[in-house]
Amino acid sequence: MKKLNEIDFYGPFESSSVLNEVIAKFEAVEQGIELTNTLSDIALSSGYECLAFIDYAPMSTATYQKHLYGKYGADVECYLDSEEIYKYCRNGFRLTSLESLLAERSDIEQLYVLPLRGVYGIVGALVFNIPKDFLEYKGIELIDWFWTILSPYLLQAAIRCRTDKINITKRERDCLMWACEGKTSWEISQILGVSERTVNFHLSNCIEKTNSANRQQAIVKCIVKNLI
Repeated sequence: MKKLNEIDFYGPFESSSVLNEVIAKFEAVEQGIELTNTLSDIALSSGYECLAFIDYAPMSTATYQKHLYGKYGADVECYLDSEEIYKYCRNGFRLTSLESLLAERSDIEQLYVLPLRGVYGIVGALVFNIPKDFLEYKGIELIDWFWTILSPYLLQAAIRCRTDKINITKRERDCLMWACEGKTSWEISQILGVSERTVNFHLSNCIEKTNSANRQQAIVKCIVKNLI
């Protein structure tokens, strides 16, 4: 016989069919409020008191803008704007305690950080507590396994929620891709079967759309925004 609350904390991960439903919810997300609501629903059904996702959206190769989604309290939010978390998520791979990253603060000893990567151009962090019942029935490693499955869909949802989107056409993307390879406008024109003037037109559009000074800067901005 299952113990009381065993089903509750399994939440959305109790079967592969329910796991697929959660994936579908992430795939339907287009706006930040929808991502927050989805994470809050998961938290409610699986027993998390905190389930926050941080999207470190790149502004350049050296700077980022932090977007925060999910279920968390004001007492937790103050810890999430931390350079230590960002650095760990860029270089770390495994689940670790928030306490170990932030100078052993005793009031956050029950919170954990899981770096989420695997989607080009995005670094993310999942910050959560582990439901008490969970440790009674399952190992902590299972949480890592759950979110390894879900993370690509969560990261793609976060990309769609970014407000500073740049819309480039397929042909503009093609020109930028070949420019990334060091091709000149004439070489790109021969590859794509268009005139050199057309190539320069598309690259100029990219420079304008990204508010860049030249094609090199436009290339960098499109790379960090996961456009090419």
